Amino acid sequence: MKLRTKIMLLTTSLLIIILFCVDIAVYLLFIRTATQNEVDQLQDKWMPVVEKFGAEALQKDPVNLSSYLTEDTMIRVFDSQSRLVQEFRNGADYSLAEISFNPKIFSTLAKIDDSNVLIVYLPIMFSGQHIGTFEISEKWESLGTNMEMLVTILVISTVGAIIASLMGGILISRRVVKPIVSSIQTMQEIERSLLFKKIPVRGNSNAELYKMTETFNRMINRLEESFVRQQQFVSDASHELNTTVTIVQGYASMLRRWGNQDKDIRDEAVNSIYEETKRMRVMTQQLLDLASLQHGVPLTLEVFDLAECCSEVITHMKQLYTREIRLKKPPKKINLYADRSKIKQLLLILADNALKYSSQPVEIHISSDDGNTVIRIKDYGLGIPADEVSQVFERFYRVDTSRHRKTGGTGLGLPIAKSIVQEHRGSISIESTEGKGTEVTVKIPMERFNTRMSEEE
Repeated sequence: MKLRTKIMLLTTSLLIIILFCVDIAVYLLFIRTATQNEVDQLQDKWMPVVEKFGAEALQKDPVNLSSYLTEDTMIRVFDSQSRLVQEFRNGADYSLAEISFNPKIFSTLAKIDDSNVLIVYLPIMFSGQHIGTFEISEKWESLGTNMEMLVTILVISTVGAIIASLMGGILISRRVVKPIVSSIQTMQEIERSLLFKKIPVRGNSNAELYKMTETFNRMINRLEESFVRQQQFVSDASHELNTTVTIVQGYASMLRRWGNQDKDIRDEAVNSIYEETKRMRVMTQQLLDLASLQHGVPLTLEVFDLAECCSEVITHMKQLYTREIRLKKPPKKINLYADRSKIKQLLLILADNALKYSSQPVEIHISSDDGNTVIRIKDYGLGIPADEVSQVFERFYRVDTSRHRKTGGTGLGLPIAKSIVQEHRGSISIESTEGKGTEVTVKIPMERFNTRMSEEE
């Protein structure tokens, strides 16, 4: 069943239920009000008669009350033992049951022989005592006519309201469903054409459909950005791999042609092929690292000494570079609750970049500030042009494109570093002055570490 049909049926059904309840309430209220008005009229008419002739009506020579009777009216007088003393009729061809003595004024509406009969009981008082009861009954023919008229009016108004509700439900459902239908059509167009489109935003910013449309448009923006990045990533990766394969193929062709005759050419080709395949292996591993980071592989969290981790990285880098790496740390031990292997990989990437593009010693500073663990890696090398600092975290982006094959860079190190920091809910930034050096600052919140320490306590 379509949403439009559901809305129409639900609104109409709800209105029918409400109308049905209102009709019943009006019907009952009308009967109650009309009956009370008629009772009040009878009481106002007969109360003076009861006060004047009530006691005499119970005597052996009772007063004749026939002159007070209207058409289809009957009066019965009962004593305090509920015994019938007198009875007066004026065309009242119906019979009433005996009564039980009751000192109170009360009334009832009875259905006798398909006629509505209103009965009122008035006490007879003498010297402050209740000595009998006047029973006044009267046919109420107009009640049936009034009720039929009321039912007719209620039926006509209810049917009219239902028809109006159906028409209103159709209009409302069209208005409500229209933005949803527009969204569905846009989604179907995206599915068919694979082109990202947005839904026009209409209405009040607090409306649910407005928020749904905005959410859909934000999702489309993110999907489009992700799609573009994915295409760029595939294009860049293909370009890098193709370049390496082309170089390997070129040197392999040299080997086939002149490798046996010229030892120098053979050695050059073999060394180049080895370097390119090594670079390809590094790039492939980095691509796998990026993929695992993007797929949200769970972190293996543990508490460890950050200075000790930095020392391990320095020891490893000294096997590859002859330059000095200085570790500057505060007197107090800094513990970090994080994935040790990922933090070590982060330090290796940043230290390797600093050593590749500088000829001076590299400094690693660790500290804590404003609830964050701060790692700063500083070099005094080439630096980065100011207009390129914001691009260094893009995949395959390299500042020194003329030297990247000499340094072995792939343009994936800093994107991996950024992903590691983001996994730890931290931030990474770069400050650089061309010709003077670069400083990379990593901040990792200590909130998770503090929470862990509180749990252990």
